[in-house]
Amino acid sequence: MADYAQALAFGIGAITAIVVISNPLSTSAIFIALTERMSRRQKQEVIKKSLTYSIGILILFAVSGLLLFKVFGFSIGAFRIAGGVLLFTTAVGMLNPKTSQEEASDAPDNIALIPLAIPFIAGPGTIVTVVVLMSEAETKLTQDLVTGILCILGVFAGIAVCIGISYAMLAKSDFIDSVLKEGGRRVVTTLMGLIVMAIAIQFFINGIMDILPDFMATVSGM
Repeated sequence: MADYAQALAFGIGAITAIVVISNPLSTSAIFIALTERMSRRQKQEVIKKSLTYSIGILILFAVSGLLLFKVFGFSIGAFRIAGGVLLFTTAVGMLNPKTSQEEASDAPDNIALIPLAIPFIAGPGTIVTVVVLMSEAETKLTQDLVTGILCILGVFAGIAVCIGISYAMLAKSDFIDSVLKEGGRRVVTTLMGLIVMAIAIQFFINGIMDILPDFMATVSGM
C-alpha cells in the first residue's frame, strides 16, 4: 500500500537537498562577477543556455543514475576532483581579470557551460545528490510501486525547483548589480574568486578522501 506521508517527506527532503547543494545565491554572485561587461541581451543568452545545460545534465544523471559512473569506470571521488579543477581555473581567472577588450571578445558559451552550469548549478555535489536520491527512490520502487513513483517524481521536482530558483536569481542579477555598483562589483569579484578557490580546494580534498581507501587497499595488496 502506498505510503503518501513517506513519499511527501522524501520529496520535500529531495527538493531541499538539491536546492541547498546547488546554492543559487552563490551562482548569482558568480554570474554578476563574470558578466559585468556583457550587454543585457548577452546576459539573457547566458542564462538561457546555462539553465538548459543544467537541466539536461541533471536529468541525464537522474535517469542514468550510477550507470554512467560504472560504464566509464570512474568514481564519484574522481568526479569531484574534476569539478575542483574546473573551479580552480575559474577562480584564477576571477583573481586575474581580463581587460575590457579581451572580455568583450569572449563568447557567452564560454561561461554558460563552464562554470555556470558546471560546476555551479549542476556541479559535482548536485549531481551526486541527484544520483543518490534517485537510487533511494528506486529502492522504494521495489517496495511499493506507487510510493516509489512518487519519490522519483520528488527528485524531478527538486531539479525543477532548483532550476526555477536559479533562473529567478540570475534574472534579478541586474538589480543586485545596480545596488553593488562598480566598486561593489570589484569587491564581489575578488571575494568570490577567493571563495571559489576555497571551494575548489575542498572539492580536491573531498575527492581525495573518497578515493583514498581504494587506493590504500590497492597499494597494500601489491
